[in-house]
Amino acid sequence: MASTVLSLTTFLSPYPHFLPLKPQLRSLRSNLLRLPSLRSRPAIGPDGKFYPNSCDDDPPEAPEDSMHGFNTFQQIQRQAARHRKRQEEDFEKNKSTYLSAIADVEEDELGKEQSRNDEEDDLFGEIDKAIAMKREELVKQGLLPQNSRKGKVEEEKGEEGIDELEADEVVDLEEINELQGLTVVSDSEQEEDSSSKFDVDMSDSEGKRQNFDGLDSSFDLDLDSFGKSKVRIVEPKFRITLAELLDESKVVPVSVYGDLEVEISGIQHDSRVVSAGDLFVCCVGRRTDGHLYLSEADKRGAVAVVASKEIDIEETLGCKALVIVDDTTSVLPALASSFYRYPSKNMAVIGITGTNGKTTCAYLIKSMYEAMGLRTGMLSSVAYYIHGDNMLESPNTAPDAVLVQNLMAKMLHNGTEAVVLEASSHGLALGRCSEVDFDIAVFTNLTRDHLEFHGTEEEYRGAKAKLFARMVNPERHRKVVNIDDPNASFFIRQGNPEVPVVTFAMENKSADVHPLKFELSLFETQVLVSTPHGILEISSGLLGRHNIYNILASVAVGIAVGAPLEDIVRGIEEIDAVPGRCELIDEEQAFGVIVDYAHTPDSLSRLLDSVRELGAKRIITVVGCPGESDRGKRPIMSKIATDKSDVTILTSDNPKNEDPLDILDDMLAGVGWTMQDYLKYGENDYYPPLPNGHRLFLHDIRRVAVRCAVAMGEEGDVVVIAGKGHETYQIEGDKQEFFDDREECREALQYVDELHQAGIDTSEFPWRLPESH
Repeated sequence: MASTVLSLTTFLSPYPHFLPLKPQLRSLRSNLLRLPSLRSRPAIGPDGKFYPNSCDDDPPEAPEDSMHGFNTFQQIQRQAARHRKRQEEDFEKNKSTYLSAIADVEEDELGKEQSRNDEEDDLFGEIDKAIAMKREELVKQGLLPQNSRKGKVEEEKGEEGIDELEADEVVDLEEINELQGLTVVSDSEQEEDSSSKFDVDMSDSEGKRQNFDGLDSSFDLDLDSFGKSKVRIVEPKFRITLAELLDESKVVPVSVYGDLEVEISGIQHDSRVVSAGDLFVCCVGRRTDGHLYLSEADKRGAVAVVASKEIDIEETLGCKALVIVDDTTSVLPALASSFYRYPSKNMAVIGITGTNGKTTCAYLIKSMYEAMGLRTGMLSSVAYYIHGDNMLESPNTAPDAVLVQNLMAKMLHNGTEAVVLEASSHGLALGRCSEVDFDIAVFTNLTRDHLEFHGTEEEYRGAKAKLFARMVNPERHRKVVNIDDPNASFFIRQGNPEVPVVTFAMENKSADVHPLKFELSLFETQVLVSTPHGILEISSGLLGRHNIYNILASVAVGIAVGAPLEDIVRGIEEIDAVPGRCELIDEEQAFGVIVDYAHTPDSLSRLLDSVRELGAKRIITVVGCPGESDRGKRPIMSKIATDKSDVTILTSDNPKNEDPLDILDDMLAGVGWTMQDYLKYGENDYYPPLPNGHRLFLHDIRRVAVRCAVAMGEEGDVVVIAGKGHETYQIEGDKQEFFDDREECREALQYVDELHQAGIDTSEFPWRLPESH
C-alpha cells in the first residue's frame, strides 16, 4: 500500500463501500487484468500431447504478507527521509549558531581522537570526533575557515617545563588575566564594536525579543537536542470593531448604544479573566448571572458589553458600547467563532460523543492522524494539545464556547491540520460546539449519566445526537457508529441518511470493523481486526475488553478517511496508556493496582468485567459517588461493585456541599443496608459477608479507603480505584484540595511495604476476619 502522507485536501478520501474508485485506480485494475501472465496457459506440447503441470493440483498460494500491508523497509525509509529533512531545515534555520559553536574546534582533533580511541573506548572522545568531522565537512563546503594551530603549538611548547600550579595559584592567575584584559571603551567605540559583532536574535516562550552579541567560542553543544527544533507555540492576535463583529456573526441585536466602531481585542464571558480591550458577554447560567459582574469586567478593562437586560453604561469607566440581545448564551458561540475567524473551517475536525470511551478514543485517533503525517490537536477532558506533544494547561471543566474557538485558532495559527474533540452532552446541549465545523462524528456507547443536568435519558440522548445531526454532506462528512449499542440506529438516522456510515462492534460480526480474535492480559491487549481493506494485527498497552471497543472505533475512523493500514496500526500502538483510564500503577508489587475514571454504572461494570477476564484471584474495589449529582445511580454503583468485586470499600468522591455520610447511605441502599445497620455492625468490630459471600466496608475519608484496599492486596489480586481517574483534586464544601488517586496508590504501596517488613499481616487490614468471631 502506498505510504504517501495525506494532505489536508485529500485526507478525507472516499470510503470504498460507498463511493467509486478513483480513475487512476480503475485504469490500474484494468491494466492488471490484461497482463498475459495473469491468464491461464494450456498444457499441450508442440507434439500435440498433454503434459500436466504438477503445480495444477496444488492449492493457490496466497501472497505472503505477514505484516498486513506494513512494509517495514518503506516505513523506515520514509521516517529517515522525514528526519533528514527536519535536520536540514533546523540546520538552515540555526546555521549561524551551529557554525559559531564549532568554529574553534582544533583541526587535528580528528587524528588525535583516532589515536586516543585506538587505546581505549572513550564516549566523549567519540563525541569530539563527530564534532571535528562535522567541522571538516563544513570547511570543505566553504562555510568555515581553516583553523591554524601554529600559534597554539608554539604556546604549548613555551609552557613545557613549567611546574603545575596549585589551586589557589590558578585562581590568582585567572584574576590577573581578567584585570590585564580590562580597557576603557568610549560609548561610540562600544556601539561600533557591538554593531560589528555577530548578533543572534532569540525569542523566549512569551514572544519577547532578546539580543545576544557575539557567541562564546566555548559554546556547549546540547547533543541531546541536536537536530531537533523545539516548537514554540505562538499566540495569535485578533482585532475587530464591534460593528464588524456583529455583521460577520450575523447577530441581530434588539438595541445598540454607544460607539460601535470601538475596537475589540478579545471576548470573554467570565469577568475574572477579562483584560483591557475585551468584549464582555453577560451570560445567564444555572447558578449565576453575568449581569451582576459588569462592574468587575469594567474595572478590568472591558470596552464593550453584550447583555440581555437594559444596563446604564454611562456610569462605567471604560465601556464605550452596549449591545442588547434576546439571549446572550445563544449568541456567544457565534460571536466567538466570528472573532477568531472560524478556525474549524480550515482544519479536519473529528467529534467523539458517547457516555464512555471518549478520552481514550481521542488519544488513539490523534496518534493515528499524526502517524499519517498530519499535525493534530486535541481537546479532551484530560488535556489540551496544540499538536504533537505541545500540551497546554487545561482547567478541571470542559472548555466553553469561547475557549473552544480560542484554542482552535491557536492550533491553526501554529500549523495544526486536524483536531480531535470530545463532544460532551453538556457542551452539545449548551451550544458550546454549535459553531464547530465537524467532519466526522463518532458514537461510542450510551448509558445512564448526567441526569441531574438533562433530567431524562431521552434528553440526554437527544443532546448527544446533535453532533450527528450536523452530518449532512455525503462528500465530506462521515459517521462512525458502534452497532453493538442499542441506540446505534437512532444515531445513524440523524442528519443526512446518505452520509456514509462506518460501523464497528465486538459482538456483531456484520460490522465493517470487528475483531477476529483477541487476547487480554494485565500488561497487553492483542487483537486481530477485520476491516474492509484488510486484516490488522494490533498489540496495545491499553488493558481490558472495553479498550478493544476504543481501538475498534479508532480503526473505523481510519477506514472512514482512507488512512493507510500501516499508519492505523502504528498510531494505535503508539499509545501505551491514557491518564486515569485503566492506568496500571506498578511499583513492583505482587498484585495489580488499577486507577480508572469509571464513574457511571456501565463504565464500572465494564471495568470490573475486564479485570475479571484478566484472571484476577480477587478484585478489591474502591468506589464513591460525587455530591450534588444524580442520586439515582448511587445504589446502582454499589450494587455493581459488590456483585463483581470480592471486596468493596465505599468512600467519598468530591462530596462538595453534601454530607459524605448521606452519600454513603444512598449507596448502601444498593445492598439493602442503611448507615444505621453498618454502624451497628461496627460496634462489634465485625462486618458480616453479603449474601453472595463478598465483603463490604466503607470509610468517608478517601485516602484511608485507598490505603486499606492496597493493604489488602495479595499475590494475584487486582485493586481497582474507580471514579476519579486523571482528576487531581477533591472538592469538599467550597474548598478544593490536591488529591490524586495514582499518587495515593504509590504512597500506599510504600506504606504497606513497610508494614510487611515489620511482619504485620495486612490482608484484612484494618477490619477483623470473620473467623475471629
